[in-house]
Amino acid sequence: MSTTWAIIQKEIKHYFVSPIAYVVMMIYLTLSGYFFFVGLNRFSHVYSEAKNSMRFYQNPQILEHINLNEIVIAPALFNMIFVFLFLLPLIMMRSFAEEKRARTDELLMTSPITTGQLVMGKFIGSILFILVLILPTLIYQGFLFYYASPEWGPVFTGYVGVILFAMAGVSIGLFASSLTENQIIAAVITFVILLFMFIINFIGQAEGTFLYDIVRYLAVAEHIQNLLMGVIDTKDLAYFLSIILLFLFMTKRSVESFRWR
Repeated sequence: MSTTWAIIQKEIKHYFVSPIAYVVMMIYLTLSGYFFFVGLNRFSHVYSEAKNSMRFYQNPQILEHINLNEIVIAPALFNMIFVFLFLLPLIMMRSFAEEKRARTDELLMTSPITTGQLVMGKFIGSILFILVLILPTLIYQGFLFYYASPEWGPVFTGYVGVILFAMAGVSIGLFASSLTENQIIAAVITFVILLFMFIINFIGQAEGTFLYDIVRYLAVAEHIQNLLMGVIDTKDLAYFLSIILLFLFMTKRSVESFRWR
């Protein structure tokens, strides 16, 4: 455990001594804040129109259909996930690739560190950095809960979805980075896999067929939408967990193959 913790500390230190970490943090917080602001503007516009309609039709029930979670929180959280599609390749491209380029990977391979400890240390260290990115966005939700009364359930499950996608992206990024010493290639591989997870449901298939069910299950948006609506389904949790474990396993095998060579 102490060995894994040492790798975690090393990984976190590498993130925060690198300028790219602060650039990524600035981009992520700026974009997430922008999407939250746009959602609030949209909600204000929709609410004003509904209020005018209520007065015209003398029907107070019109306002009951205006949901803060659906108009502001869910779109903002989904956009935060979409931003990770572009930022995770930048965050993860240096993980193993930089070690190979600097030839420090040989020191790691010959040290008394198991491959599992190395992979898990880098994985946990990267996740902790991602959590540092996500944590300030809770301020936006704090404003909403202070001035309004949104449902806390979809907010909680929505953040669970953001974190699960980030964990899946980190595991994919680790695998891509373990394949090459070129950081650009590692970033491209990560981006292509993540993009595939987003666009696979664009494949036109007849509804009700076996292939349609497979495509729908592989599409990440299908699982994220459930969490954004406040629904925690074991199918969605199993989807993200299987991706994380699969790519961590392939990363471990990739690193082991280098150690054997």
